[in-house]
Amino acid sequence: MRLRTLFLAGIFVTTVLFTLNSFTVKTALPADEEGRELFIRYCTTCHMAAEPASLTKEIWKNHVLPVMASRMGLIYPGYDPLRGLSAEEKAIVNKAHIIPDQSIISNENWTKLENYILKNAPDSIKLDEKRLSRNAPLKQFEREDIQIDRTSPSLITSLKFNPETKTLWIGNFYNKVFTWKYDEGVTQTIDTESPAVDFNFSPNQTYFTEIGKLYPTELSTGSYASFSNNKVEPMLTALHRPVNAQIQDLNHDGVPEIVVCNFGNKTGSLSLYKKNKNGKYVEQILLPLAGAIKCEVKDMDGDGKDDIVAMFSQGDESVYIFYQQENLKFKAKRVLRFPPNYGTTDMVLVDYNHDGRPDLVTVHGDNADYSNILKAYHGIRLNINQGNAVFTEQFFYPIYGVTKVLAEDFDQDGDIDFAATSFFPDFGKLVDESFVYLENTNSAKYAFKSYIQKSKIPIKTLALEKADIDGDGDMDIITGNFAQSPGPAPEALDQAWKSANYGLSIFLNQLHQPKK
Repeated sequence: MRLRTLFLAGIFVTTVLFTLNSFTVKTALPADEEGRELFIRYCTTCHMAAEPASLTKEIWKNHVLPVMASRMGLIYPGYDPLRGLSAEEKAIVNKAHIIPDQSIISNENWTKLENYILKNAPDSIKLDEKRLSRNAPLKQFEREDIQIDRTSPSLITSLKFNPETKTLWIGNFYNKVFTWKYDEGVTQTIDTESPAVDFNFSPNQTYFTEIGKLYPTELSTGSYASFSNNKVEPMLTALHRPVNAQIQDLNHDGVPEIVVCNFGNKTGSLSLYKKNKNGKYVEQILLPLAGAIKCEVKDMDGDGKDDIVAMFSQGDESVYIFYQQENLKFKAKRVLRFPPNYGTTDMVLVDYNHDGRPDLVTVHGDNADYSNILKAYHGIRLNINQGNAVFTEQFFYPIYGVTKVLAEDFDQDGDIDFAATSFFPDFGKLVDESFVYLENTNSAKYAFKSYIQKSKIPIKTLALEKADIDGDGDMDIITGNFAQSPGPAPEALDQAWKSANYGLSIFLNQLHQPKK
């Protein structure tokens, strides 16, 4: 589980938009106005600013401001930004200048900035009580819990369905990969070097993305491997916590390239690996930014060349399109950007309005960071493609702690519905929003009806997949039980998840009865 860096200020500030010396009339500004200018100056250098009102005073003071100060080169009393890191990891962080060698803000200005934030941050944030009555009981799907193996607790890290072989591939924390079919159960068990967090398929091979260390580290122990003829063969090694990958012939020369989201921790990258003349893969860093969490390959501008769409979720939360210019040379354009407390976690490309242009569904709800409170701005955002790399948010559906989404015409009425899971719901009042089905009732007006299933053991998952798993002609939804939580959860719930004897929860679509 990752610790997301809320304020990324590792780059020295050499140019700022506002300086106090630039004013023609050098008069003292009111304290609040001066604090605001300092806030804009220093908190937008490397990412969008998180407004003071978006977090409570306690969160700012005890969790965010210490990190923020360290990223500006200041020593904050009682906080060591390198605590818990090995000597090797400290060397990596220092080499990357994540923490500046010299402070980029004076102590005086830091105090003004800190006071401005704390003055404008609320003591508490009121929760949205309307959410308690917005959901109808889930009827279109029936839940079926399925045991994969006897290892306890269940810690499923990945799910991917291969439609050609009608096989579900399952990865877990215990360095196992299972192949599973609805009619047969587990058909194969494969050992891996580290947890498999993603899969890719080609006609004769399956590819594993193995993260290395699941929990935050600066050590590069991940890999990308091929599996065929019952043998796992590493293709790429020493990857920095890779979480997602695509293997595709991007320049159509007959040799596939590999795009890897090296999520990392404080450092990371989106990297392209291509074969050289000796048949060895060499790395081409597309963007040296931590938090690369998902990528897709698609021609986004209609020029016939494969482009790369990538989401970054660590510090500078963004979506970039890497437009291929010629033979694996790319031009990066940021098309969406979010404040660092949004907790960006997932994206889906889908042509929502059937205009021929792929739209972007983005998900925001990670709460395993420095600001673990329920956030009204967590949820699903539908960003419509206006052309020319312009995306505008047309729909927002708030869900506390939402982490994954599927976009599909689940009821086969011609429009796009959504299914979402939350790893950090309101455990006290809305824990059943850990799984939400949004039925599209009016596509043009972005109208959706929400459904949940009340259960003794709510869904707890990091993995979400769709497939016609029972072969009856409609799309089902699969989740994998991950029975640990980096955030606070009621003890009774925590024990229920850990004692559950199933690894999968399948929501079988009832549009058609399963074939017997």
